[in-house]
Amino acid sequence: MPIDLSLTQNCWADLERHIDESEFNKDLIKRCYDFANKAHINQKRDSGDPYITHPAWIAKVALQLHIGEEAVLAALLHDCVEDTKVTIDQIAEQFGDEVALLVSGLTEVAKKTKGIEVNQLNIELFRKFLFSSVDDVRVLILRLIDKLHNGLTIKYISPERQLRYGKNILRVYGPVAEYVGLHFFKKMVEDIAFKIVYPEEAEELRKMFEDNRKNEIKALALVNKELVELLKINNINGAVVEGRIKSLYSTFLKIQKKGKDRIKDRVALRILTENVADCYTILGLLHAKYKYLEDEFVDYIANPKPNGYRSIQTTVNWKEKLTVEIQIKTKEMHEFNEFGPASHIAYKLGKESVENGRGMEWVKDLVKWQKNEKDINNYRLRVLTNYIYVFTPKGDTIQLSSKSTGLDFAYRIHTEVGDHCNGVKINGKMAKIDTQLKTGDVVEVLMNKKLNVNKNWLEIAKTQWAREHIRKVTKIDESEEI
Repeated sequence: MPIDLSLTQNCWADLERHIDESEFNKDLIKRCYDFANKAHINQKRDSGDPYITHPAWIAKVALQLHIGEEAVLAALLHDCVEDTKVTIDQIAEQFGDEVALLVSGLTEVAKKTKGIEVNQLNIELFRKFLFSSVDDVRVLILRLIDKLHNGLTIKYISPERQLRYGKNILRVYGPVAEYVGLHFFKKMVEDIAFKIVYPEEAEELRKMFEDNRKNEIKALALVNKELVELLKINNINGAVVEGRIKSLYSTFLKIQKKGKDRIKDRVALRILTENVADCYTILGLLHAKYKYLEDEFVDYIANPKPNGYRSIQTTVNWKEKLTVEIQIKTKEMHEFNEFGPASHIAYKLGKESVENGRGMEWVKDLVKWQKNEKDINNYRLRVLTNYIYVFTPKGDTIQLSSKSTGLDFAYRIHTEVGDHCNGVKINGKMAKIDTQLKTGDVVEVLMNKKLNVNKNWLEIAKTQWAREHIRKVTKIDESEEI
């Protein structure tokens, strides 16, 4: 799903083109556009552009994400209450209660976060606020689009504000984008933020790869050609091969995690297939043709990430010691991975196919929201009552079912971590492993070399997969009473 992110001052003409491609009420959106334009009529952006260019751009992107007409209207109106004399009551009267609720949510987030520089001391509280106070997923999505537009026009604000923006993106909004499933936007805003927060490291990496850029592009084209021929010879129809050179920020993270000796695999390709069976057929062909790095192979189709991300990832040795990362996934998986449940593909999947995907439980609610058009709470985050979202000390978001304990968290990280769990810290304080977690908690697992798992842990673990593992390790039959 290509997204039009072009910046233009021909706001209505730009927006109208995308409205015509949708089934939305153009007259209503035009009335809303005129309302917002009038409210902001004497206001300018830092760039000097008319203020309406900002909400109109956000509305344009919201249109393309297929998150509903109300979200498009809210995008146009999102700054009216905070920056003009327009009231929530006026918005409700003109455009309905649902739009007013969305604008109210966006206004509340903007008001409580304005001017805040998120640091290590308050990062957990800031994230907790975002997750716990926002009860409509569209508020988070629109907030992220807002942040992206600010990033694309970042050069017009002071260095101090740029630095605050960059830190907030890397510490808060990147993880939030991960939660919502908008990986496409996550990558864009994090790349912008990286150059602001780590200018020396970004420039060092740029120079490091500048001389090798031509070789990387040449290698990318050759590998791409080889893969296309491999698919053709083996009669795999409908598959698409796409290539890219990894971004500086993702390279920077890899250096931090694995050292500079692993930065050679900046050449990356993805193969998008028509069905899951082709994914595994292609994997077999690749591993038969090339040597692969065993520690770099991950099957997220069989074992999806908690947020529903699905793909097979492998890294192969190509020519002249060049390693190439290859992702294999269906086209529907790719659409979901890039644009999350907000994408129209998520709605086309339907209840049955979504329910067949392990690790995609929270998406079920997203699909249901879109289908119940008469319910004003279509997009309310009911998922937050069924699941909790907690953080590792490094800031990674972890999804768990409600009522999960510190022990469940340990097992979600890894079965080895769970088996050797000796205690947990929750928000920096020691806690028992049976302590029930809540959204926003930062959880650290304490471990020792001793294998601590025992049958009593069946009373502590609340998640089925953790309980099944405990039974297996302690050799307790499912029928046995505990």
